[in-house]
Amino acid sequence: MLYTQEDLVFSAALAVYIGISIMTSVVRWGHRCEPFARHMDFYHPAWRTVVFCFLTNILMIPVVFMPQEADAVLALRVMLMLSSPYFCAMLLFTHFGRMVNLGHWKVSLYMLSLPFVLLVGAALWVALKPGTQLEGAWARQLGAISGTMALLFFLSFIMALVLIGRARKRFSEKNFSSKEDFPKSIVLQAAILSAFHVFVSWSMSFSGNKCFLAIGFLILSALNIVFLLVSMQPHRTFDVRRMEEESRVKELVEEEVANNWEDPVEEIDAQSLSDTRKEELIRIIRHAVEEEMAYLDSHLTLISLSRICGINRSYLSAVLSENMGGFFNYVNRCRLDYAAKYKAENPAASVEDIATASGFGSRQSFYNARRQLEK
Repeated sequence: MLYTQEDLVFSAALAVYIGISIMTSVVRWGHRCEPFARHMDFYHPAWRTVVFCFLTNILMIPVVFMPQEADAVLALRVMLMLSSPYFCAMLLFTHFGRMVNLGHWKVSLYMLSLPFVLLVGAALWVALKPGTQLEGAWARQLGAISGTMALLFFLSFIMALVLIGRARKRFSEKNFSSKEDFPKSIVLQAAILSAFHVFVSWSMSFSGNKCFLAIGFLILSALNIVFLLVSMQPHRTFDVRRMEEESRVKELVEEEVANNWEDPVEEIDAQSLSDTRKEELIRIIRHAVEEEMAYLDSHLTLISLSRICGINRSYLSAVLSENMGGFFNYVNRCRLDYAAKYKAENPAASVEDIATASGFGSRQSFYNARRQLEK
């Protein structure tokens, strides 16, 4: 059968998309920049998932050689409808879920992998089996089942966005002394990029027009390149040596966050406390933070400080907010004061040394805190 110009354009665009997907998988697998290579799961939490998701696009290769076959186009549309929300949900859960120890959510999502593999396999069978499967009840059943599973994958994707939004809200200055404990700056980027990917893929799937499919694959190829460039650089900038020394602290922080995920700080007005009680709480806080130098823990959280002081977390937050400028500001002012003293005592020390010695996770964290508090 002779190929039409529309078939050739469609086939070429799909080949470009598959090629860029394979390139993304290979680069992500082989990219091992020091010193981050020793802690890939920390700096690049979703790197394995990225490799799996993009490498799965090789299953579309048969369609490249059968652009004129209606069954092949049907199989491709089923794959697009299933894979986009599934992959986006997987990436979001793995990347951000690992940061806040949301393993129980990832397990439920992984359980959807089996029907995904089975349905993609069935779609390939439709494409490769001689004859046409477009007519008859079998095709309608495949479409119904695929549509139902695609809806479930889409709901999982929405759930991932909701949980990430809640995580971004929870990792506020009221609860965390270091903004690097959760890279809030990339949350919105990840949400927009993944939502756009789902929108384009589903538009292609519902349309079925080969010219529209070709344009869509070129757009998805560009998105893949953007994703690769963004994911190459780690978004968590803790110093590796310090991270190794504090690995156990990080585990405890993640455990605290997971255990208190549904337990937001109760808003309590510090005015409800007597002056004597407030003065006592302030004395306890200052002793723990300033005299015992709790601020030198770069992962210090409101939860951990509450345990150190033996003070109810809600009262602790209220006192800090009313009398000490808030948890984040208070702790980081202590760090900046210590940094100034450390620099005076060690004039030859580098900015990196000063930052890590003062309780900041990195030089960038030091600069960010100084810029926010000294403006």
